[in-house]
Amino acid sequence: MKSHVFQLAAVALAAAAFTGSASAAVVTYIGADNGVSNTAMMVNSNAAAASFDAATGPLSMITFESALPAGVSIVGGSTTNNSGCGALCGFNITPAGQNFRNLFGSTMTISFASAIDSFGFYVTGLQTNLVPQETVTFSDGSTQVINVPNAINGGGAFIGFTDIGKSIVSVTYNATNDIVSIDDIRYGNAAPAVPEPSTYAMMLLGLGVAAFVARRQKR
Repeated sequence: MKSHVFQLAAVALAAAAFTGSASAAVVTYIGADNGVSNTAMMVNSNAAAASFDAATGPLSMITFESALPAGVSIVGGSTTNNSGCGALCGFNITPAGQNFRNLFGSTMTISFASAIDSFGFYVTGLQTNLVPQETVTFSDGSTQVINVPNAINGGGAFIGFTDIGKSIVSVTYNATNDIVSIDDIRYGNAAPAVPEPSTYAMMLLGLGVAAFVARRQKR
């Protein structure tokens, strides 16, 4: 009887642990808008950014309005306030700002001295036939690839992801032959998730069974 009760407690606690870790995987937050020339037009992109921000909690931000934060480096592209071809090649996203990172058919890799598990950014200047070739790549122990959403005629998008518990030290945007601009990069480690009610229930069940066993043993 005692061994049977111990098994019940072990199963309950294991189930609770499994439930708490089941969400540990790459989760994306993506929205895209066609033919945009300012932030207000990016309805779907802004909604994706809001969802990402709500999921991660406050993160560090790169707006290109000042020097890069300590522990962050970027290779590829150039910081500018003029893409050279207007909104078709991208524009500033930061409220009251003017600068952004412009990629002229190339890649941009952003590296972090301290590993992160959450990353998001706006990209503008997306062109119809080139978007399917564009990707976001990173490694969480194996290579992960996120395809850029289709947006046309100087379209814009927000692309964000969380990979909770993983250690990511760099993220690369591949613009292939497109001219795009990147701005308002969010990065860091997401705030710990609040366990689901079912997780609490399983934990309480396990603790209750363990307490029952302890009382039986004492008797």
